[in-house]
Amino acid sequence: MKEISQLALLGLMAIILAACSNNEPQPLLKIGSNQWIGYQPMFLARDLGLYDKKQVKLVELPSTTDILHFLHTGELDAAALTLDETLLAIDQGTPLSVILVFDFSNGADALIVKPSIKHLQDLKGKRVGVESTAVGSIMIYSALKLAKLNTEDIHIVYLPADEHLSAYQSGKVDAIVTFEPLRTQLLKKRCKELFTSSMIPGLIVDVLAVRTELLENQRVNIQALVDGYYKARHYMAINEKDAMQRMALGLSITPIELQASFKGLKLPTLAETKVSFSDTPSSFDNTAHRVLKVLKDTGGIGASLNFKSLKNNTFLNAVQP
Repeated sequence: MKEISQLALLGLMAIILAACSNNEPQPLLKIGSNQWIGYQPMFLARDLGLYDKKQVKLVELPSTTDILHFLHTGELDAAALTLDETLLAIDQGTPLSVILVFDFSNGADALIVKPSIKHLQDLKGKRVGVESTAVGSIMIYSALKLAKLNTEDIHIVYLPADEHLSAYQSGKVDAIVTFEPLRTQLLKKRCKELFTSSMIPGLIVDVLAVRTELLENQRVNIQALVDGYYKARHYMAINEKDAMQRMALGLSITPIELQASFKGLKLPTLAETKVSFSDTPSSFDNTAHRVLKVLKDTGGIGASLNFKSLKNNTFLNAVQP
């Protein structure tokens, strides 16, 4: 009886320890992001107190180059990225899964030029600033293709996003591929745009990508991140004025300008994203393969990268409408 009691006690202790282990708080989930307006609902969620500081930490970085670096080294667990940047990261050895689509750029990415440049063909021989990321490559490749030019016809100046404004103002570049809110800030400087993402619909897609190995052991925190995002989207719909005022803080544009900037984006609803993630291949998978083809055509990514699906719809399906 004593042996049976000891065995029973050991069994009970094992069950208690397992339960404690399951209830242990998960490590802080660190998400990298820049100031792109499509990511602002995440920051709105933080401002509204929808994220527990012990669960979710949004890390603002000046450039996508920095985000990709820290994502690769594991100092970031997830990141707000364009789909092409996600593919680039995977190609460079960072296993990622896409769990959410933030937006489709429909004019919010743009090629801004000096007033003296009237046509895309006038870019020949000019200095064009671009961030050394895949989205920059797609934008400049597409603009040059339309103008029947190639990269040898221009002088490319690689610039991180936080140098776009100063590079244009100082005369370091004649044109620059940039994005909101920098686009709005530059257009105030009497420059103009010659090419935008509205001319290449569906190619610039912003997503939330998570290191694949963390999908299970960071499940609770990832769900909190996704839930908070959609609650913030709902807040934007019913309290638009206050939401714009909150998000405009720190972006160096006014709430009215931010509201206008959002017109250059298509923000899919939860239901729309669920549909785009359903089936394999899904419409999202088809978009990813289309982007991959452009990257391979531009030489921005290795020809060997192939995949069946990047998406994981676990967290979308768990969101309460």
